[in-house]
Order: sequence, then structure tokens, then C-alpha cells
Amino acid sequence: MIETIALSRKNLNLFSNEELDLIYNQSELQDLIGLPFSSANIKNQIDLKKESFDQTKRALISKTLEENYREVDNKEAVTKNINLLKENSTFTITTGHQICLYGGPLYFFIKILHVIKLCEKLKEQYPSNHFVPVFWMASEDHDSLEIESLSVFNKTLTWDHKQEGAVGEYSTQNISTVQNELLELFRGEKEIECYLKAMKGDNYGDAFRSWLHYIFGDRGLVVLDANQKELKSTMKPHFTKELVEQFSNQCIENTNTLLKSKNRKPQIHSREINLFYMHGGERKRIVKEKDTYLLGNLKLRENELLELVDKAPERFSPNVALRPLYQEVILPNLCYVGGMAELKYWTQLKNIFKRSSIPYPMLQMRSNILWIDKASSKTIYQVGFRPDDLLQSRTALEKQVINKADPNPIDKITIEKHQASIRELYHNAIQQDNGMKSWIGAELNKLDKLNHTLQVKIEKAKKNSFESQVKKISKLKERLFPKQKLQERSVNLLHFCNQAGPKQRIADLYDALNPLSTDFTIIIENETK
Repeated sequence: MIETIALSRKNLNLFSNEELDLIYNQSELQDLIGLPFSSANIKNQIDLKKESFDQTKRALISKTLEENYREVDNKEAVTKNINLLKENSTFTITTGHQICLYGGPLYFFIKILHVIKLCEKLKEQYPSNHFVPVFWMASEDHDSLEIESLSVFNKTLTWDHKQEGAVGEYSTQNISTVQNELLELFRGEKEIECYLKAMKGDNYGDAFRSWLHYIFGDRGLVVLDANQKELKSTMKPHFTKELVEQFSNQCIENTNTLLKSKNRKPQIHSREINLFYMHGGERKRIVKEKDTYLLGNLKLRENELLELVDKAPERFSPNVALRPLYQEVILPNLCYVGGMAELKYWTQLKNIFKRSSIPYPMLQMRSNILWIDKASSKTIYQVGFRPDDLLQSRTALEKQVINKADPNPIDKITIEKHQASIRELYHNAIQQDNGMKSWIGAELNKLDKLNHTLQVKIEKAKKNSFESQVKKISKLKERLFPKQKLQERSVNLLHFCNQAGPKQRIADLYDALNPLSTDFTIIIENETK
């Protein structure tokens, strides 16, 4: 049996004030972002996007997606959504991520389901419009450390691919090694086998899209790999402007000054040119030196470089500073749903959109989830805790364990009141003797220190007396917050699939999410009654 608890993020000590502003106080950040996120503001964002996204752009994105999905098993919901993109009443809600090994941490799945469910909620509120959930594959990223491992049952599995360049172009030839290791963990369960082998394709980008389609296709998720010539052709004027004027760096530097004046720390550091050059299996920074541009080992003058942009735009790859602009150029997008780090770097980019005459989307923080499995849930209730107690620090939890188990607890408040009473008694008795005041004050300070020492030693002794209970809760804390981080940032979805298959776990996550809520969600698995 699954139940959920919703808690305000404001009360959890998991987010800084700067981060809480992006969740609760977007109206105060409008010099850094666009319209504050709310379902009521969707209509205004639709009107804004309509002006810049014409029928030609709609035809291009729908045609490109149709071709991408031609070799993929047909899912009616996806086909319908791709066709709907041709209509001027259809808009997208987008999230994205590196193409991690089988999704990587749990929040990867949370982001996608958040976007899917948000589209459904918006359709209810705006029935004359259509909303398509889009996952943007960061297939051009070359940081393979981000994508090559996953954690299941406290075991880290790594894909030893020995490849470089854009990860979407990697060969999947030896990914079966990881598949076999995972099958060993699940003793060859059929559903798990189908889930793992759905990752198939000539390169990692194709395989990853096929795998996501297998999981989320029935829910209408459209997966976009934007590393395509037809789509990048729309970026020619922006690529040219970046290479000639280095405009994005200017915009970000100006915004960084504004951020610092508001005591906000920039998330990303801009480069003079925020483009890479991809060719021959490599992705290299573009660097300008006087009148020459260096593209790895290639040296070009400005006219030669701009001619290359015109002929081969697919060779130019935006980095984190320009990728969001590319996204908004090719999609009829209203809102980007991301994690906190993503939202922070989006706050550095508004001027890039302004200089490019492209509407800036609304931003929304993705859902946060703590998943408490049956074994953990049983332990929590055995020690007399509530599930939300686990969000306290380990030290606070240990004290709570001792206080619950100890028939004679040390009450710090009572001790402090007792000490205050003693002070008042002695001071009243000697108030006419100034010589005694100094002496008695020093003696009372010694007494305070002695009381503190006694209290610490007694607490330590009690902690040792209740060592088994303390160890149990400490172990549970580590299990639910690996390396003192949110669980969703460490373990993969498969970590929760020893009692139910991936399809059921996706359904459990979907049911638990409320994309219009700002709350933190705890999922609790209980024994079936």
C-alpha cells in the first residue's frame, strides 16, 4: 500500500533562501526571469510565444520528429502529439538532461513525469489548447562522467565505453555488459529484461530515445535529439552573431553583476564564445585569437568560419549558455521544468533572449521526492517515528531516539532554568556586598561549565546505552539520504524494483506527483493491510 505526505519546502532546511525565492517568490525576480510560473500565467505566455513561433517553425519541428520516430515502435499518444505540433493552438512544456545510463538518479524520472502530468493539468484548465511534454536529450554533451554509471541496491554499475566526443554518437556495442550485470541483480525477471533491452540503436542517442519511448511513449512524451542539421539551420543567425559579436558572454557578464548586487551567486561561468565545434568524433571549444578562430586543430578566418556555419550548421554545438536559446528557437515552448541548479543558470540568460528577440519561457522547479520503502517504513514505525522525522539531521534524530527510549531524560531547558534560579538566589543574597559579587560570579561560571560537562558525559553514556537503537536510525538515515544527500540524487529507479516492476514504479511516481504544488513529497510503502 502506497501513501504520500506533502511538506512545505520552506520548513525542511534543504533549500537556501536564494533557492526558495525561485520556488515561492518568482514575482520578485522578474528582472532575472520572465513571467512568474503559475497556471494562470500560461495564457499570457501563450500570447507571447504565438508572436514569434510561426507555421514554418511548426512544420519543421513536426516533420523532423516524424522522421526521428519512423523507425521506432508506434505509440499512438506520441504520434498524436507530434501531429498536434502543427497546430497553432499547441505548445510544449520541456525538461531535459544528460542521457545518463538507464536514467541515472531518480530525479531524472521525476522530471519527466512532472512535465507529463503538468501538461495534463494545463489541458484541464485550457481545453482549447494542447500541451505536449518534451524531453530534450543533451546528446551533444561530451562529459561522459555524467552518464556512465548508476546506483542500484548500494551497488554502482559503470559502462566502460572508452569513447570521447558527443555522447549521443557513442557506439552501444558493449552496453550489454551493464545489462547483464543488472539482470543478475534481478535474476532474469522478464519485465526487467524488456526494460533494459529497450535501449537499442546504432548509437547511444538513438538507443536512449528508444528506451525513453518504451517507458513513457504511452503517456505521450516526445523525445527530441536536437543534434540535427535541419534544426540547427534555424540557429544560423544566432551562431553567426555569437561568433562575430560574442554577444552571449556580454549578456551573462552584465547579468552576473546584477546577481552579485542581489547577493546571488552565478551558477555557470561564461566563455568568450559559447559554442563548440563538432567533427570527426570530437567536440572542441571555439576560441578567437585576434583575427583567427581556433576550432581544435583547425584555424579559420572570420569569413571562412561564417561560410562553414552556412554550409554545415550541424557542426556547431551550443554550450550550457546557448542551449536554452536553441531550445526556445525550435520549440513552441511555454515553460522549462528543471532542478535547482538548472533554474539558477537560467536566471543568467534572460538578456541573451532579449538580444535575440526570442521569448523567455516560464521556469518551474521540478518535484522533489523521498521514497521510503517497506523495510524502511517498518523500521520508522518500530522506533516510534513519523516518516517526516527522517528529514531532521542525524544528530537530532539520535537525540530523539534516546529521549523516546530513556525513562529519565536530561531536560536541557529544566537545567538551564535551575541554573538561572541559583544565580538569582545568590545574587539576591549578596547584592549589598560588591566584593562578593565578583567572586560569586566566577564561581557560578565554574558551576555552569561543570553542569555542561556533566550533561555531555551523561548524554554520551546514554547514547552508548541505547547504541542499538541509535545505530538503527543512523543506518536508516544513511539509506534514505546516501552520503547526506537527497535520495533522489543518488539511486536509480531500479533500486525500488525488487518488489514491483518499472512500470508499476513509474505509475507510483506519477500518482504521487502534483506538478502545481510547491510541496516536498514523501512516498511511503506500507505493508498491505
